[in-house]
Amino acid sequence: MIRKTKRFLTYTFLIASVVITLFPIWWIFATSLETSRRAYSFPGALIPQLHWQNYRAAWLLAPWFRFLANSVGIGLITTVLALSTSILAAYALVFMANRWNKPIFGIILATMMVPFYSIMIPDYLIVRDLGWLNSYTAQIIPFAANGFAVFLLVQFMRTFPKELRDAARIDGVTQWGYLWKIIVPNLIPAITTVGIYLFLLSWNAFLWPLIVTNGPQVQPIGCTLFL
Repeated sequence: MIRKTKRFLTYTFLIASVVITLFPIWWIFATSLETSRRAYSFPGALIPQLHWQNYRAAWLLAPWFRFLANSVGIGLITTVLALSTSILAAYALVFMANRWNKPIFGIILATMMVPFYSIMIPDYLIVRDLGWLNSYTAQIIPFAANGFAVFLLVQFMRTFPKELRDAARIDGVTQWGYLWKIIVPNLIPAITTVGIYLFLLSWNAFLWPLIVTNGPQVQPIGCTLFL
């Protein structure tokens, strides 16, 4: 009897959790098919009247393909640029010994501690003075370098044994050749991880594009919240 009671309570809790989790999703879907008068009434919108033309009206409200193309293009270009600068910076910090390596690495780490909101206004003034407002450049160039990406790649590159670099040097491999022929091919998993992170960072950008753009020609899809 006790076992049946525990099982009943467990399944009751699980069913209640599922209902609580799915109810907001159903409510969003139901209200999207309702008229504006019934959408915010309770319990009127629980069983929608299926106004499918709402989706057509929403699709015609804005150039969605343009927004998507902008987001994908900006994300890909930003990712490629940030990956390129991060790989070069990480390689220099790890394999090119210099007394300035540690201070420079410390400065790069310090940039991760500065909130974006504290530099947003100076960045905007710089972009404005350069004439980049309402352009793709303003959404790409400021993010062409990323301190967190440099930090991750530095940690991965430090796992390479020094003997590998010595062997490559004996074989006559240059610094450039060692980077692109040995380091990069062996860092594909790490580069893929950093690349996904950078792309998502660009894809989820909202506040900065909203500040420096004012038209759908160059805006990403995140700015459609204010349509």
